Amino acid sequence: MIHNCHLQKTYTMRHFYFILLFLYPLACFSQDTINITLNPGITGKTIPSDFAGLSFEKDCLKKGYLNPRFDTLIRLFQTCGIKSLRVGGNSVDTNTLSTSNAGMHYTRAELDSIFLFAQKAGCKILIGLNLKNSNALSADTEASYVMQYQNSSLFGFEVGNEPDHYPKKYSYSDYKRDFTTYYNTIRQSNPAAVFTGPACASDFETFTLPFCGEMGDKISMLTQHYYGGQKNSGTISVQIDSLMSMYKLAHVSEEVRRLASCAKSKGIIFRMSECNSIDHGGQKGVSDSFASALWALDYMYQLASESCAGVNFHGGLAGEYTVFSRDNGIYRARPIAYGILAFQIGSKGSFIYDTVTNKKINLDSYSVIDSSNNIYTTVINKETDTLKKAVINLTVTDTVNSRYYSAEYVKLYSPSLKDTTGVSLGGQVVDSLGTIPAYKWTSLAVTSHQTKIPVNPHSAVVIKFNYKYGNSINDHSENNKHLLNLYPNPATEKVTIITDKTEPSVISIYNLQGQLLIQQQAQQGKTYIDISELTKGVYIVRLYSNARAEAGRIIKE
Repeated sequence: MIHNCHLQKTYTMRHFYFILLFLYPLACFSQDTINITLNPGITGKTIPSDFAGLSFEKDCLKKGYLNPRFDTLIRLFQTCGIKSLRVGGNSVDTNTLSTSNAGMHYTRAELDSIFLFAQKAGCKILIGLNLKNSNALSADTEASYVMQYQNSSLFGFEVGNEPDHYPKKYSYSDYKRDFTTYYNTIRQSNPAAVFTGPACASDFETFTLPFCGEMGDKISMLTQHYYGGQKNSGTISVQIDSLMSMYKLAHVSEEVRRLASCAKSKGIIFRMSECNSIDHGGQKGVSDSFASALWALDYMYQLASESCAGVNFHGGLAGEYTVFSRDNGIYRARPIAYGILAFQIGSKGSFIYDTVTNKKINLDSYSVIDSSNNIYTTVINKETDTLKKAVINLTVTDTVNSRYYSAEYVKLYSPSLKDTTGVSLGGQVVDSLGTIPAYKWTSLAVTSHQTKIPVNPHSAVVIKFNYKYGNSINDHSENNKHLLNLYPNPATEKVTIITDKTEPSVISIYNLQGQLLIQQQAQQGKTYIDISELTKGVYIVRLYSNARAEAGRIIKE
């Protein structure tokens, strides 16, 4: 009996341990469900089409990096949606225009080359002028020459580079004096010349903000620089953890908010004209890794949400943090380029209001609605712990006149944050021609405007809710498949509705909560409706008659 009791106890304990072993991995791999509720009726900042940009050192002129014959590099610019090219950096204050390219000089032919490159790539150039080791008359000679490209590829002039890092005796007052001299000299020869500035490295409170306040009427764009970390200030793992930190972007977000607000008060825009993950060329294993892609994607959205007009990632074609590299004549898209590509997919439109609940992990999300009312939500899981997975429960609150019946997604992925190769977007990679095949969009099940998707640690997804018109969410009758013919869309003051109806008809405009805001009789042919009093957002437009109903949407900007 004693022996049998021992066996029974042994069996019971083994059974207990078996249950523990079974439950342990379930606990380890438990997933947090994060709820994101989207309200497309409340729109915010529209993301500029030229938001993504690059920044090259001015000595790239001598190196021949940007040549209109480099078709692969031009395609890389176009593939990644690069619309802004800043030519400046530290070398702007050491290199000067000359008839020879010997030493620290570049020629007019080399200037021609980069502007012709920009024309083919479809981007505008912000070009720096030597301030630290030159003078206003020399700068005027260069400015007068490049003004020939004013209407094609020239955006404007930047005077000097990071003047807040000039010798300590050089103050903001000194820069304001010198900038004014350059401005007056160049504008006297070229009244249409456009200026930006002050391109500070870090001192925005006592340098950039005062410059905005006092010199804002002389510039078209306020600029600043930012780097996510300092080179070799930690190991690869420490630096990656720092870039992925949920607190990393908080400081720069507040800075951008204040700079963009100051710029807006002067009727101009603000742009981060030089930036990247790690300063001084970047850190190997960090700036050239998949971590830089997730950082860049989050960074771009964060700044765009704070009304920044764009960012220019610094680098050229060599070093660790460059977006594109050239080795032995072969161009390659670095991991950070995939972050820029993911941004291009989901950023074509305006931010919409969303509510995030139950977020317990290091995850960011951004939602945008495009001109066709499709919704793009980008979710970035920055967790470095491979066990911290998340399930995103995404819901659209708009049920008045839309049918968000289908959704799909593309994934930004690499097995490890430290990967310098093997990064893919929608299962595709940028090829040797500088292009990327069509992304693989994976379908998601949608029920009542809701879908779910898992997002693994150190990865990102762009989820697209496809918009479909309709009179009501449950009405699929043939009579309600007619769409209104209305324009312009988006509109600011009035919208024109075209109809061939001869019977009495009424046009009604509702908000996305179903409240009637405007109603008037429709006229045969064209009906003009004043929407100037409506706030910015998306509205439902319906035309009713005894015969049938027609519906549409209008975006008020």
